[in-house]
Amino acid sequence: MNYAPAQQINTARTIVRSAQQRIKNETGMDVTLMVYPPGQSAKTPLQMLNVIAHALGMNPQCYTLKTRLHNIAELRHIGAFFLRMYYPSFTLTQIAAIYGQDHTSVINGISRAHNLIYTKDAEFTRKYNVVLKSINQWLGKEE
Repeated sequence: MNYAPAQQINTARTIVRSAQQRIKNETGMDVTLMVYPPGQSAKTPLQMLNVIAHALGMNPQCYTLKTRLHNIAELRHIGAFFLRMYYPSFTLTQIAAIYGQDHTSVINGISRAHNLIYTKDAEFTRKYNVVLKSINQWLGKEE
């Protein structure tokens, strides 16, 4: 088994954390630096979140709303689930920064999405399949 990619990801994360801390120490600004593999540089995580929101007929700004409305919470769950699937080097903290939440909320959302898919919840599975089709089209994997 080849562990080099995982080691490279961990090294990149360490460098990013160090850079974020240095920026904060020298400027007082909190910044979130995002790292993703160069093969995916044309398609960013933020663009994917836009694709997901539009596939579900929602505004991408819904991700940052401070509400527990069911459809908005599900949008965040699905978004986090797909980000972790397609951008594994994108950290939970980075996803949380986009949503304006804590990383534990992202963990909970991913867990809920996984459980709803596993239990074959009809409505959630329908949304998941709609999003999956849209993402595959966006990535050029499906015509």
